[in-house]
Amino acid sequence: MEQRDLSRIVAFTDGVMAVAITLLVLNLEVPRVPASELDDALVDLFPSLVTYLLAFALVGRFWIIHHRMFEALREFDARLMTLNLGFLALIVLMPFATELYDRYTDEPLACAVFGTIMGLAALLNWAMATHTLRRDYVHESHREARQVGSLIAIGVTLAFLLSVPVAFVSTTAAALLWLSTLVLRYPLGRFGATAR
Repeated sequence: MEQRDLSRIVAFTDGVMAVAITLLVLNLEVPRVPASELDDALVDLFPSLVTYLLAFALVGRFWIIHHRMFEALREFDARLMTLNLGFLALIVLMPFATELYDRYTDEPLACAVFGTIMGLAALLNWAMATHTLRRDYVHESHREARQVGSLIAIGVTLAFLLSVPVAFVSTTAAALLWLSTLVLRYPLGRFGATAR
């Protein structure tokens, strides 16, 4: 397939992810209170702001990973396009999962839904990375980096999926697992580099 077609997939993906990440902010409502109560209303809004920032950071991280993955490709196939569409379908669910978690932060089910959607998105991201390596779609100069990227992707997937049962024990511990995925890439990247 032509490079032009690959650019169209990347542009479509960028557009879908931009819409999803923009919709996250709709959960934040401007308080409608008298001016004298504004400071208290903003303090009450703080947990929603933290939830928004967490979701923004996670979706933004996925966008960076996806961008780097597709930047390393020299070709693709229908299976990769299908995996990419599945990945995007899950990313588009993030505003829903974020609002659900924000409204029911202490409810294990809401926490588990958030973790499941992120875990399945991470799983499809790993499947895309693995597929491109197996089919030799990756430029040779990027191959080693993509192999480490695949290791990171499976580690992130496991952290999100592990957060689902953990949510039923402690929603705080599940949220900490989500946060860990933002920094998990560094130790996994070092491990992958030394394991080669």
